[in-house]
Amino acid sequence: MLFENDADVPRLAEIYQEPEIARYLSISDNYFHYVTNNKNVHFYKVYKNDELIGTTHLEQQETVLFMDVLVFPKFQRVGLGTQIIRDIQDDIFQLGYENIEISIDEANTASLRLFGNAGFVFTSKEDELLNFVYKRN
Repeated sequence: MLFENDADVPRLAEIYQEPEIARYLSISDNYFHYVTNNKNVHFYKVYKNDELIGTTHLEQQETVLFMDVLVFPKFQRVGLGTQIIRDIQDDIFQLGYENIEISIDEANTASLRLFGNAGFVFTSKEDELLNFVYKRN
């Protein structure tokens, strides 16, 4: 089933426009088409107790996995982001990557702390984005 026909898509599109999310995450009109029509893109909806609590967007280029994690505001600061990151670090989707790369807005102190605590190491800065890498052992 394509995401365009998924009942959660209107709710996700609404959530992505909320000010506390939209200031760090920009989603285009064709986003859901993009994530369903590219074989190296993996988009997962994250549930807890049958409630949609966030999303994960992974893009793989050879041995590098580019990652975005979003935990909806009402579910933040209770360890869910940490668990999602650990699951991806443990390669639960069996993508076989060597490194994870992520870019974080320098003003997003909560995400900077979250990924720093998860073992991501600063590599570079581009404008207001800070780039980090996690190397699998």
